[in-house]
Amino acid sequence: MARPITTTGSRDSALSAHMSQVFNYMAGGVGVSGLVAYLVTSNEALMALAVQSRFIMLIAILGVAFFLQSIIFRLQPAAGLAVFAGFSALMGFTLAPLALIYTGSSIATAFFTATAMFAGTAAYGYFTKKSLSSWGTFLIMGVWGLVGASLIGLVLSLFGINMGPMAMVLNIIAIPLFAGLTAWEVNSIRENFAAYGRDELTRSRLAILQATSLYINFINMFTALLHLLGDRR
Repeated sequence: MARPITTTGSRDSALSAHMSQVFNYMAGGVGVSGLVAYLVTSNEALMALAVQSRFIMLIAILGVAFFLQSIIFRLQPAAGLAVFAGFSALMGFTLAPLALIYTGSSIATAFFTATAMFAGTAAYGYFTKKSLSSWGTFLIMGVWGLVGASLIGLVLSLFGINMGPMAMVLNIIAIPLFAGLTAWEVNSIRENFAAYGRDELTRSRLAILQATSLYINFINMFTALLHLLGDRR
């Protein structure tokens, strides 16, 4: 069993390196999604496929996301990173049709706004002196409620029923919810790092898992902002 990191200097240095790895993986996932989305929008056949299979892909992504953490933690880090990259590519393929709905400037604005919000909440979670552990239950319950409402909306849309104002309400809720989740998760990484930091295999696996979770938070903030504030074509 790995011993906890106890020396303050070595702990801070190791934590800094771990956080850099987490955010690099997360940024890499966003980059893969962006590249795939760009390639899909540049190809009419791929875009048509993305549009036609959008609902199926959304359901597939929810299913994969549900089991993703348990899958990654059973794999060697290189294989786990490949799974994360594949998930990011799948997400990019699914998000590509948004380019048909919203203007390019709206997509860029939503992306940079989400980036600023993500950076701010992540910094708060990391640098705050207090523990945010008490946020966890409330935030996770909120996420499950949001997922449930979104699934209901997805089913209704298959029958041509528009959720109307409820969709706007869900997007308004999603933005602070995933921002808070980002702060809580980064704070949890900082608070719990000493327990696993010396175990290289566990630390490497957790870096991928943590990057995956933060990536999902970012994507949800981005899409909620786009749906709420984006200009339609």
